[in-house]
Amino acid sequence: MLKLFFKQTENKYDLEVPPINLTNPYLPSNVYIPDGEPHVYGNRVYLYGSHDLPGTHFPCEGDYQCWSAPVDDLNHWRNEGTIYRRLQDPFIRQHQHDRRPFSKYLFAPDVVQVDSRWYLYYGVGMSGAGIGVAVADSPTGPFKYLGRVVYPDGTPLGHGRPLFTMPLGFPIFHKRGYPYDPAVIYTGGHLFLYFGYGHCYLAELSTTDMRTLIKSPATGQYVSPDLIPHAAPWRMQNAPSIRQLDGHFYLTYYAKKGPNNALCYATSDQPAGPFRFQGVLVSLGDGGIFGNERGTAYQGNTHGGLFQVNGRYYQSFHRQTGGPCPNRQACLVELQCDQAGRFLPAHFTSQVRSSGGLPWAQTYMANTACVLLDRHGRCHKHRAPYFALQNNQQVVTNLREGSQVGFKYLDFTGASEKQTVTVEIANSRPGEINVLIDDKKRVGTIKVTTRQRRFTGTTTIPAGRHALYFEFHGLQHAQFVAFRFSLD
Repeated sequence: MLKLFFKQTENKYDLEVPPINLTNPYLPSNVYIPDGEPHVYGNRVYLYGSHDLPGTHFPCEGDYQCWSAPVDDLNHWRNEGTIYRRLQDPFIRQHQHDRRPFSKYLFAPDVVQVDSRWYLYYGVGMSGAGIGVAVADSPTGPFKYLGRVVYPDGTPLGHGRPLFTMPLGFPIFHKRGYPYDPAVIYTGGHLFLYFGYGHCYLAELSTTDMRTLIKSPATGQYVSPDLIPHAAPWRMQNAPSIRQLDGHFYLTYYAKKGPNNALCYATSDQPAGPFRFQGVLVSLGDGGIFGNERGTAYQGNTHGGLFQVNGRYYQSFHRQTGGPCPNRQACLVELQCDQAGRFLPAHFTSQVRSSGGLPWAQTYMANTACVLLDRHGRCHKHRAPYFALQNNQQVVTNLREGSQVGFKYLDFTGASEKQTVTVEIANSRPGEINVLIDDKKRVGTIKVTTRQRRFTGTTTIPAGRHALYFEFHGLQHAQFVAFRFSLD
């Protein structure tokens, strides 16, 4: 129980003082909604995504949920409940006892409003089930199964072929044309579907039944050629997401360059393209951008969509938690534009805002960390710290000798020359924690014993915006729960 900083209400921990600025992850720490597609309907932002379940060993095992927030207050998200259940899909019902997880879990969805109804498009793993469609009279559902995306003769898009086969135990990927990660947009009276694994394709759907493919008048084909230029330095993997903003079409997607994973984007004046590669929106751990060869956080897939509220642009994405379970978490980042109107790459930080820093004299959960490094300065699986649930609250664990856990950024405007820092550590052994800022300059030390959970030290952090790091020594098996600065 976090008696120092927190009070427990309805099986979740709330700060005694409401947060002034939104931090990542922005949903409750025991909620895992990756592949987030945010859409603005009326005066609220609605988030649709996959659903990872805590403690499970395969992603997307949960039913679809929806979360929403007022457009003028992204600090307060509420759970709108389950909007579509796995067993509503006939293919999943048929394969619910199949040992192959790709045949029974709901993967990344998208939602589109057409007239006064909302349509949910989704995939069932890599099963070959094609793209499912469900419909509701409200953005929060409940959604009812409508059918599969099909050719006019009733053949499902993808022809029922799984993404890979396993002859002699070796996978052969059928990436070209595979209907993976659907994204949808309704514009100019037309309904367009984007999808792809390793490639991005486009198809138009009939607005009569919302699921029958229409031939393109330009190509005479039902499915367009690849939309993403392969000459781009970041190679598309999957997760297309489409938005129309200020008269232009923005196609975002998950891409890789070497060991790094990012969301990139391309733009066009038409929904069918041609699309032009524009750059990176956000990279996990800032890997591959800002001069970094490797990221300072866990690598893996990411997925998300753009939205605009109150004149500000935001990109959703999910982070990897690094533990033994694939629990991915929803994050947001505010985007800025250059003078030509192109989005600049956003830093991977603990905060959502693109400028300034989080108020220094406030309690922060350790799970807001954006830097997780081993003693060699790398984020390696099994060596670096990672996020895990403890008493229904996410903590940072695997704190080995020399581990660093970092937060970007804290604003120490108004702080005195010296501050008191208090940390909450569970299951600690004797040791110490060095407090570092910016270029890893040490500004304080906290002595840790085994007789308590709360430990304090004195720091000398100058006024201004700083990256903050905690460096752990001798605290194996400890769990980093929270920290707070106050006046000395």
